Amino acid sequence: MNNISDGRGVSTCTGCGACVTVCPKDSIDYGENKFGFLEAFVDYKKCIDCGKCKKVCLKYIDRGSIGKPLQEGKLYAAVSANEDVVRESTSGGIAYEIARYGIVSGYIVVGVVFDYKKCRVKTVTATSLSDIEKFKGSKYLQSYTIPCFKEIIERAKSHEESKYIVFGTPCQITGLRKAFTEQGLKNELITIDLFCHGVPSYITWNKYLDWLKEKHGINNIIDIKFRSKVNDWHEFIMEIESERLKYRSPSECDLFYKAFFDNILLNTACSKCVVRKHVSAADMRLGDFWGKKYLDNRSGVSAVLILSNAGQSLFSRMVDMNMVKIIEETRADECLSSQSIHDYPYQEIHNKAILMLNEQIDLKSLIRKYRKWLPAKYRIVTALKEITGYMPSSIRIKLKKFYRKLS
Repeated sequence: MNNISDGRGVSTCTGCGACVTVCPKDSIDYGENKFGFLEAFVDYKKCIDCGKCKKVCLKYIDRGSIGKPLQEGKLYAAVSANEDVVRESTSGGIAYEIARYGIVSGYIVVGVVFDYKKCRVKTVTATSLSDIEKFKGSKYLQSYTIPCFKEIIERAKSHEESKYIVFGTPCQITGLRKAFTEQGLKNELITIDLFCHGVPSYITWNKYLDWLKEKHGINNIIDIKFRSKVNDWHEFIMEIESERLKYRSPSECDLFYKAFFDNILLNTACSKCVVRKHVSAADMRLGDFWGKKYLDNRSGVSAVLILSNAGQSLFSRMVDMNMVKIIEETRADECLSSQSIHDYPYQEIHNKAILMLNEQIDLKSLIRKYRKWLPAKYRIVTALKEITGYMPSSIRIKLKKFYRKLS
């Protein structure tokens, strides 16, 4: 057996979808597994054991051949030169400006949108400035990549002059880059990945939607901001609008964020993911510039980690065009120390909690149940944080900043 299901990979499937795009016999299906994570499945009746899927799969790629260590990247703190873009973006607006640069420079831009009909996240192409408006804002869910990845690979095969700027999670970017190599494509490909926390299950998401409907009357979502900056950039505020009602809550009181930040119901592959923690196949990695340095900034600062000459060239051109402003250039570890680049603990609790996703148990009860298994110190700290969620935002923000300055 010479395919991604041979059982010899170093981890579980990340759900990047790259294997599906290179399979010559369409023998790989892709969809939600029984725990609600996107995963690839081999149809053995069609598989010819060519091994192409393993050449693009992160589970089988040697760490040394993936890309550049994060610690060796050049780090900038930067923001969009347009204050409106900064205000409307999750962070400092750099991702939007890269997408805008791509459109005006003739690139096909690939990013992520929220599909309001299916209440899911998907990867799509953009060829106009109006298209990239939907890319704004973080989407903390696993993105369905297959139709888009297939589209750009097939187009690249037939249009050698076509060029691409692609945004994605570290595993998605790794897979897509390997897919371009495996297919022998020479098209210009600039890739931007993100400081990744890991992805929650769509069963977790569905249980959250059930809670929103039952507890807050939210149904038929027409707008969602996973991280609204209505109060402050440092706050994680969930803001959801339905046809009749609007829901807004700080992360301390929101069930989705409770599960997300506990790191218990995330994909198993995310815990020890090498491209989340150590190396990147991308030309650039983006995220929030967390840490003490910009605690008093309320609008947002982007961390721009340059990982290749192509990434540096792109960023420098944007600076020259007055699309972005550099606040400072600094050491990579100035930002890395505040990002999710460590193994997540409590794996035994994670394994038991994941199994409960298929049980007839609501999300609030599920969180309460697995939290009983967590250490007392963790439960106490979490309880104290949740108390602040009921305080006025001005007080909560001050308390958080005071705590972060001390830590």
